[in-house]
Amino acid sequence: MENIGNMIIQQQNLLQINAPKTYLTFGESAGGNVIRWKNGSGFSSNWAVQIGETGEKQTEVAILSSGATTGTAGTLTANTLFDHPSDTPVYGIKYDQIVFEKSTSGTAGTAAPISNGTIGIQADSLYTIFDDTTGTTTDAWKTYYRASVLTVNSIESDWITYNGYTFYSLAKMRERIREKLWSDKFITDSMLNNWINEWREKMRNAAISVNQDFALGTMNVAFGTDGYGTISDWAFKQMRRFDITYNGVDWFMASKMGYTTFLPNQVFNQSHPYFYMSGENTFGVKPESSGGTAKIAYYELGSVLINDADELEYSMRGYTASFISYGLSQAAYKENKPDLGNTLFASAASDLERFKAEISPRSKTGPTYITLSEPMSSDEYWI
Repeated sequence: MENIGNMIIQQQNLLQINAPKTYLTFGESAGGNVIRWKNGSGFSSNWAVQIGETGEKQTEVAILSSGATTGTAGTLTANTLFDHPSDTPVYGIKYDQIVFEKSTSGTAGTAAPISNGTIGIQADSLYTIFDDTTGTTTDAWKTYYRASVLTVNSIESDWITYNGYTFYSLAKMRERIREKLWSDKFITDSMLNNWINEWREKMRNAAISVNQDFALGTMNVAFGTDGYGTISDWAFKQMRRFDITYNGVDWFMASKMGYTTFLPNQVFNQSHPYFYMSGENTFGVKPESSGGTAKIAYYELGSVLINDADELEYSMRGYTASFISYGLSQAAYKENKPDLGNTLFASAASDLERFKAEISPRSKTGPTYITLSEPMSSDEYWI
């Protein structure tokens, strides 16, 4: 969803992505209420269907009747508005309306449906548009999809404000890639989202490789008298630090050891504990004579950017051009333009190296230390 000025709010039409899809077997004339399709599998009665590709001139949304959708044809609750040639795609999009909501208290308030703000999906455009004539610059908006016959709604969108999405948001980066595409006929928003998140993962891993204190999370995990505990946090990637308390008061930093390095009868001391990994997310502690709690610092995987308003981490915000270059490179590869793809990827990779260099811990005012890759010989000391 986006504010495009003068309180005109638009919601991008994306329901056809990953929706059940079939094609018209024969051409259908306007004014009929039966569409003959090749396969109705995945469609359901009372669902909305989109006939045609999003943004094309005669694309329209209709609703299937309550009858069965299996077989070679589907019956609609109303007649079609346009002619549709054979092999026109038909998508089972389920929802036929978009409900525009508003909070007059900004994002701190609660969004409520706007009077006259329930709009039929305008599938012949890339966006469904609503003009909020009573809107002000301090308002905030949300939307959700509605299936009018089924009377069911989707979840709400994120907030959108008068100023729109930030420069570092998923929606804005996707928009910047589209602005530079030579052709976006085969490039969906889902593809762009995937490519942006791929590059974000690469940058995050690159940062961790040069800055051991980057992207750390913490959690407390209980372990039993057998010494074992299970890390359940989905964001856990790799251990950074491990502290243990047996009494809830005294904490000791645990040393890491291998699963096979301790002896069966080896004696351990609670004031000098050890930990080891016995699986992907299961750890053990020594000594294990009593239960306790482990305070774990770990490298985080990081959340995937899903919603349009989701933003990059602060450390990556100076490198958004690399996301755009990477997205364009993948689009070039997909459209069989390998030379262009290689050039664009090289640009993204160059920005990645700059990011690694600049994210590394360093002092701009103090002395710079150089780590020698191999020791000097005795003769070299006096050179």
